[in-house]
Amino acid sequence: NVVLYKGKEKNDKDCPTRVGFVVSKKIHKRAVKRNRIKRLMREVVRLKLQNNEICDSFQSLIFMARNEILGKSFEEVKKSIEDLLNKIANKNI
Repeated sequence: NVVLYKGKEKNDKDCPTRVGFVVSKKIHKRAVKRNRIKRLMREVVRLKLQNNEICDSFQSLIFMARNEILGKSFEEVKKSIEDLLNKIANKNI
């Protein structure tokens, strides 16, 4: 559903991690659909940041939606993003 690209590791731990969201026109032609997907991903990340559950050792995190995300519920999107965040937090891949 979602692909995660992580940036370089931070040298300065005081600067915040930047988070970006990408939904291509290939996913859906209509901007309304693309924006809904971005809103879903943004809300999951916002909740994770609020609870300090995001690994902040990277300068940037970019979440890119895949075709399979169309029609998915909030819980399904949340689970796929949580899996990605757990992978980078535990393994530092």
